[in-house]
Amino acid sequence: MSSTIVDGLSYPVIVSDDAAPDVAAAVEHGAPVVVFADARVRARARRIVGALRARGARVLGSLFVRGGERGKSVRGAQSLWQDLLRLGADRSTTLVAVGGGSITDLAGFASATYMRGIAWIAVPTTVLGMADAAIGGKTAIDLPQGKNLAGAFWPPRAVVADLNALRTLAVRERATGIAEIIKAAIIADPGLLDLVERTDVAETDIAAWRELIVRAARVKVGVVAADPQERGVRAALNLGHTIGHAVEHVARGALSHGAAVSVGLRGAGLLAVRLGMFAPSDHARILAALRGAGLPLYWSPPGRGRRPLAKRDEDRVLQTLRRDKKRSGGSVQFVLPERIGEVRYAVAIDVQLVRDAVRQCAKPPQVEETME
Repeated sequence: MSSTIVDGLSYPVIVSDDAAPDVAAAVEHGAPVVVFADARVRARARRIVGALRARGARVLGSLFVRGGERGKSVRGAQSLWQDLLRLGADRSTTLVAVGGGSITDLAGFASATYMRGIAWIAVPTTVLGMADAAIGGKTAIDLPQGKNLAGAFWPPRAVVADLNALRTLAVRERATGIAEIIKAAIIADPGLLDLVERTDVAETDIAAWRELIVRAARVKVGVVAADPQERGVRAALNLGHTIGHAVEHVARGALSHGAAVSVGLRGAGLLAVRLGMFAPSDHARILAALRGAGLPLYWSPPGRGRRPLAKRDEDRVLQTLRRDKKRSGGSVQFVLPERIGEVRYAVAIDVQLVRDAVRQCAKPPQVEETME
C-alpha cells in the first residue's frame, strides 16, 4: 500500500492506494462510527468497516444511498440526521463519508449540524472528490433555487482519497473530474496542465492518476490554508463555477458538475479575453485540454438540442446568478484567468456582458474564439 500526505491544513489529506487502513488509523480505539456511503462503492465501504472493526472502533451501522446531486438536499440531510439518531449516534460519533462530491458535501453538512457538530472523515472515491470537493471543509446542500445555498465551514478530521476506487469508474466519470484538475492548473500550477494534456482519461493505472490528484490537491490545500473562511484569496477556487453552477442548476440534471465547470471555464476564459486580461492562445489551449478529456464546451437546456438559447433560458441563468453567493449589486463577481497559473478574483462583470457569455456558451466554440 502506498500513501501520499498533502500537508498544510489542520487535518491530513491522504492520497492512498487503499483508504481502509488510513481511515481506521484516524479513528480512536473504541470510538463510535457511522459509515455513510454511495451504494455504488459498497465494496469499498465494507472494506473500511472491516478495517475500523479490526482497529477497535465501534461501528454503529452502515448507511448506503444513491449518490448524485439530487440527494444533496434538505430532504437528504433530514434523512441522514434521522438515521444517525436511529443508530444512536451522539456527539462523540465520527461519520465516515465514502463516495463522490455530493456524498461528502451532504455528510459534511450533516456532521456540522447534527447535535451542533460531530467529527467526520471524507473518503472521496471520484476524481472530482479527490482533487477538489472533499478538501477544504466547505460543506453544503442545494436548495430549489440553486446549488450550495445552505452550508457550513466544517473541516473533516481527515481526507483519505481512495485511488483504487478509480478503477471501478467509467471513463466518463473519470473525465468529469478533469475539469477541477484543469481549474487547479489555471489557478496555480502551469505544469499540471502539461500533465493533463499527456494523460489519457481511459487510463486505469493508479500511478498515472496519483500525480494528477496529488498536484491538484496541493493547489487547493495551499489556497485554503491561506484563507480558510473564504474572505479573500480562497475565492480563486470559484474559477469556472459562476456560470458553471448556474447552467448546472438550469440544466436540471442534464449536466454533471464537472461538465458544468467545463462550460464555466470556457465562459470565464471568454470574459477574460474580452477584457484583454487573457491571451486567446491560452484560452484555446484550455478548451483543447477540456475537449481532449471528453468534456463539453457548451450546453443547452433540456429539450432544446442544438437550437439557439432562448431569452427565457438566458433569463433563468441570470436569475440563478443573481442568487449566487458571488454576486454584488448590479454586477456579478467572477474569478478570471490572467495566465495559466495565475487568476484574479472579485472581478465585477456587468450583467449584460455576463449574458453575452452565457449565450455564447450555448454554442460550439469557434476556431479562434472571441466574445460576440
